Amino acid sequence: MDSIDSKQLLTNIATNIAEDCTRIAWNKIKKFFKDLDAQDSIRYKDAYEKYLVNTEQKVSKIKTIIYRRAPRDLYSFYECTGVMYNGDTINTENINDILKIGNKIIVTGTGGIGKSILFKHLFLNTIAETAYIPVLIELRSFNIYDIKDISIYEAIYKCLVDNGFELSDEYFEYSLKEGAYIILFDGYDEVNRDKTEKITREIKEISEKYGKNKFLVSSRPSEEFIGWNDFCEVETLKLNKQQALNLIKKLEFDKVVKDTFYKELDRTLYDKYESFASNPLLLNIMLLTFQKHASIPERLNDFYDEAFVTLFNVHDATKDSYVRDIRSGLGCEDFKLVFAYICFKSYFNEEFQFSESRLRVYIQQAREKFDRFNFTVENFQEDLTQSVCMLVKEGGAYRFSHRSFQEYFAAVYTCKLVDDEQSKLLLTCIQESDPVFYDSYFTMLFDLQSEKVNKIILCPILREIKSLYSEHGFSIELLNNLCKDMILIKRVVLEKTHYRTSLTTKNQYLCYGLRLNNRLNMFQYSDNDHKRKEQISVKLEKYIVDKRHKENSDILNINFDEALEVLKPEELLEYLGWFKDQIEFAIQIVEKYNDRNIRRKKKVATILEEL
Repeated sequence: MDSIDSKQLLTNIATNIAEDCTRIAWNKIKKFFKDLDAQDSIRYKDAYEKYLVNTEQKVSKIKTIIYRRAPRDLYSFYECTGVMYNGDTINTENINDILKIGNKIIVTGTGGIGKSILFKHLFLNTIAETAYIPVLIELRSFNIYDIKDISIYEAIYKCLVDNGFELSDEYFEYSLKEGAYIILFDGYDEVNRDKTEKITREIKEISEKYGKNKFLVSSRPSEEFIGWNDFCEVETLKLNKQQALNLIKKLEFDKVVKDTFYKELDRTLYDKYESFASNPLLLNIMLLTFQKHASIPERLNDFYDEAFVTLFNVHDATKDSYVRDIRSGLGCEDFKLVFAYICFKSYFNEEFQFSESRLRVYIQQAREKFDRFNFTVENFQEDLTQSVCMLVKEGGAYRFSHRSFQEYFAAVYTCKLVDDEQSKLLLTCIQESDPVFYDSYFTMLFDLQSEKVNKIILCPILREIKSLYSEHGFSIELLNNLCKDMILIKRVVLEKTHYRTSLTTKNQYLCYGLRLNNRLNMFQYSDNDHKRKEQISVKLEKYIVDKRHKENSDILNINFDEALEVLKPEELLEYLGWFKDQIEFAIQIVEKYNDRNIRRKKKVATILEEL
C-alpha cells in the first residue's frame, strides 16, 4: 500500500473546517436536518462549524513515545495500514472503502498496532470524504462511571454539545434516526470488566435502534465478538517493511541515529525482528533503544526492560550530556520495582487509567510497601509523567503510555511473589474472571519463568482435565463437562468457502487453562482430512438452517444434542478431533512435570545437575 499523502489530507481537512465550512461540510450533512427553519439552519450551521474546529484540534494532534513533550500533527508521521476482511486487504486511506463492508464493524488488532491512531484518522477522514458527522468516543472514559450511569446515547450527545454542536435533544434523536453519524468507539478492550456487559448491551442496542448510522468499534481480539452477529470483524494489518521504513523516515529525530537505524532496518533489522518492527509502538521503541545501544534485544521481555531503562536515562536532545532529573531520587532498579508494584496492583484491579486521586492512592500504597525508599508521592507522580513517561495525562485522567508497559511490569512483579502466592492469585483469576488472553501479561510471565508457570499455574488445571479424560475418554460426556455447544463459522475467501468450528465455554477454569496451555506451550494446530471436515460442516449448516427456518448465516450455534440428530457420535468426535489433540497435548505437559518431580533426588549433586 502506498504511503498516505499527509499534506493533501491535512489540506482537505483544513478546507472543511475553515471559513467555507458552511459551504462544504454543512451542505453535505444538512440533508439530515430537513425540517429546520432558516433561523435554526443558520444556528446549527455555526454550531457544526464550531464542533469541527474544536474536535479537529483535539483529534489531529497527539503525543507519542517519541513526541512526549509537545503534540504533533497526526499526519506528519502517520503511516496508513490496511485491514483484512475475509482474506481481502481493505485500504483505510478513505473511510468509504471500509464502509462498503457494512454499517457495523469491529476493528481488532494487538497492542501497539495503531488502532487508536487509525480511529483518529477515520474521524478526520469522515469530515474530508463523507456527508456524515463523526463522533469519537473513548470507551475507557466510562471506567470512572457507576454502571447505572453509563449511557452511550448520552455520551454521544454530550460529545457533540461539549464541543460546540448544541443540538436540542429533539433534533439529536431526529438526526440519529436519519443516520447522520459515523460513531467510532475506541478501546473496547480498555473497559473495566465489571462494566463490559453494560457497554456491550448499550452499543448493541443503539446500533440496532439507529441502524442507519455507521458504527465502528476498536479492540484487541476477543472470542466475545463471535456473539456480535450484526457486526463484521476486520483485522488491523501490521506494518510491512516499506511501511516501517516510511514511518521512520517521517519521524523528527536525531538525523544521524535515524539514518543509521533506517539503513539497518532495511538491511537486516526488519527481517530479524519483524514481530517488533511491524508494530508501530514497538518500532518507535526500537528506534529509542537503538539510539542508546546501537542494537536490539532478542527477547520481548528484554526489549521492554531495555526500553524502560532507555526512557529512564534518556538525554534531553536540546542539551549536551544532560541527564533528566529524577525528582523522586530513586535509582533505575528501585524506581522500576515501585512502578512494577503499581502496575501489578492496577492490572489485577482491572484499572488501565486513573484519576489523579486514584493514582496517588497507588503510589502511596507502593511507598508504604517499600518503606526503605525515601520518596514523596508528588515527586514519583511527576517522574511517571515527565521524566520516565510511563504515564500520559489527558485532561484529568492518567493512562499508561501503552498498556503493554503495564502488562510487562505486572508480570515482572508477579515473579517476585512466592510460589503459593502466585498460584493462589492466578488460579483464582482464571476461575473467577475472564483472563485477557490477548494481553501480553501471561506471555511475558511465561517468558520470565516458564518452568514455574507450567508447574504451579497450568499443571493444577491440566491435572483435572487429565482426570476427566481418564474417566470419560474423548466422549460426548467429556464434551458436556467442559463445553456448552459448538459454533460453526463460515468465511468466504477468494470465492472459496472455509469453515471453522469452536467450542463455547462451560467450565471456565478448565477451558481457559487449556487455552492458556495451548498458547504458552505452543500447541501445533493441524488440519488433517480437511475435505471430510468440510463435508460435515456443510451437513451441519444445512441442518441448522432448515431446522430453525432462518437464512444462512456466517455464524451458527449448535448444541451437541442437535449435532447428534444429524451425525453419529463417532462422526461428531472425529469432527472435533482437534479438541482431543489439545487435551492430549495438555496431558503431555502434566506428565512431563510429574516425571521431573519423581526423578528428583535429595542429594546435592543431583540437585545441582538439575539447576
